[in-house]
Amino acid sequence: MRTSSSFPSSFAPDRGPAKYFHGRKQILSDFGGILRYSEQNKWGTTFLIQGAPGVGKTALLAKCGELARDRGWKISDIDPPALWNPGELRQSLGIKIKVEGGSARVGIPGIGEAEVSAGRFPHTMKTLLQKGRDPLLLTLDEAQTLGKNERLPPDQAHTASSVLNAIHNGKLNKPVLLLAAGLGTTTESFRSFGISRFEGNALVELGALGKEAERAVLHDWLAEDGGAEGDTTVWIDSVTQETHGWPQHILSYVKPALNQLHAAKGKMTAEGLNAVLEAGRTGRAAYYKQRAQGFYRKQLHCIARSIVDVPAGSRVDHAVIMSSLLQDYGHNEAEKIFRRALHKGILDERDNYFVVPIPSMQKWIVSNYARIQEKEKPSRSIGQSQEQRSSARIPKGSLDRGISTQPLGQPRGVKGRDSGMDFGR
Repeated sequence: MRTSSSFPSSFAPDRGPAKYFHGRKQILSDFGGILRYSEQNKWGTTFLIQGAPGVGKTALLAKCGELARDRGWKISDIDPPALWNPGELRQSLGIKIKVEGGSARVGIPGIGEAEVSAGRFPHTMKTLLQKGRDPLLLTLDEAQTLGKNERLPPDQAHTASSVLNAIHNGKLNKPVLLLAAGLGTTTESFRSFGISRFEGNALVELGALGKEAERAVLHDWLAEDGGAEGDTTVWIDSVTQETHGWPQHILSYVKPALNQLHAAKGKMTAEGLNAVLEAGRTGRAAYYKQRAQGFYRKQLHCIARSIVDVPAGSRVDHAVIMSSLLQDYGHNEAEKIFRRALHKGILDERDNYFVVPIPSMQKWIVSNYARIQEKEKPSRSIGQSQEQRSSARIPKGSLDRGISTQPLGQPRGVKGRDSGMDFGR
């Protein structure tokens, strides 16, 4: 039996590289194939991982980086300005530069030297990426912060577009990949820079972990960090009924589980499990509240009433959600609210339909916002008769016409457990 002082810390960060990584095998295989092809053909492209907050994008980004590093790639973490600001790119690449007159010699650790013209920034940036022996992987997390092309000054927008397209289309005559991760709307940012199409397996729509991977992650935490004695099956069975393969949820339950196991010196009791489940639900609700921040109650009410009769996990047509929003907002404002719900991870796009990505989050939204009391409803109804107010509601049965109950997880490219473009494998 381990003493309490011998247990690791109970802290389990819910973002960043995963301490225990399981699953995502097809995605990693696809990325490995792109690495090999790039090495053999002096090619490059963009590998984009996008999905809702808490789905494990940053952990997968780190794992892909490990694969590249093991193959001898130079890894450079960048922020968006490195795509249009030469100083930012030099710093990210670890470049030392000494200007002499109108030109400069740059020394790039692990890459080599290049002579560049001071002031010719778009050309200079591509030159810095081209020179050197080692293949180069640029990693960009929170890629949705790229924003839109039109938000940048024209010279920076031109430089960013030039650099992004040179990487994306493999025009640098050396292996250079941009590995990016961002929210579900990140493709829109790339589209504004002229990148509208990704290689078939280089755009990952990340979904929940598969059941086997989810159970393996929980087992590692309980056994290795919690020091659990005996069979962990009962605890894992109970927790996975509430985590739905969502990495952030898993860690919401792991933290109280570690506290319970450390206090009990590794013993798993029914009382301890109940405490874990209660604390995990609290952490799960806190995550949902973060997703709802920035919305007015009326806006969440519109979204909630559009999914109130939708089975958990079923996909809904854009028109169904918009029809609810349009009862209280003009078209432009309704579309903004809809896009914000995508950006915040309340909604997720799947095969041209939309879904609340976590069953328990859908239940939370509906229970908290679908049936706001009449006194809380918007003042637009003031002065209308009861008959007029009733006619403004979504007609009964209209939701059914916009719901797809096709089981998720069959066609390639549809998001789901342990999925990207590799659903279910």
